[in-house]
Amino acid sequence: MLSDVFGKKSNEPADTQEKNVEPKTVQFMEPNRKSSSVAVISEDVEFKGVLSSASHLEINGRFEGEILAEGPLVIGETAIIKASIKSDANVVVRGKVQGNINAKEKVEVVGNAQLYGDVTSPKFSLAETAIFVGKTDTLVGKPPVSDFSNIFTRLGGKSASAANGGK
Repeated sequence: MLSDVFGKKSNEPADTQEKNVEPKTVQFMEPNRKSSSVAVISEDVEFKGVLSSASHLEINGRFEGEILAEGPLVIGETAIIKASIKSDANVVVRGKVQGNINAKEKVEVVGNAQLYGDVTSPKFSLAETAIFVGKTDTLVGKPPVSDFSNIFTRLGGKSASAANGGK
């Protein structure tokens, strides 16, 4: 089978094979979108591009680009990530991340993790030992409540100057 992919015939000696053979197309099976498996990228892996995952994903290596995760995403302790991250679930950061994170459920920065970027998620937690430089938006598009006009409930609606004797 591999000989078909690379255009070589296994029964021919290496010196009689063509030097400029175009590789044939390789077809991969469509991933199962309902998979509950965990994909782990080990610490000795380094790559760039767009990474898309339909299930649980754990990255322990180095990555630069964009991460699109449908399932939970774990950035391991040995990971160094420079990417825009979008997740339909939770994101747990244990390693180093430079880039913005947008998660639909929760973002956790734990242990000695380092996160340099903005976070948009309904829930956000930061460990005391972690480093976070950026902004958080836990309202996720909802308008902030900035009307504090009714905080003086014991004054019965009187203005602060009237309560102080008109001063």
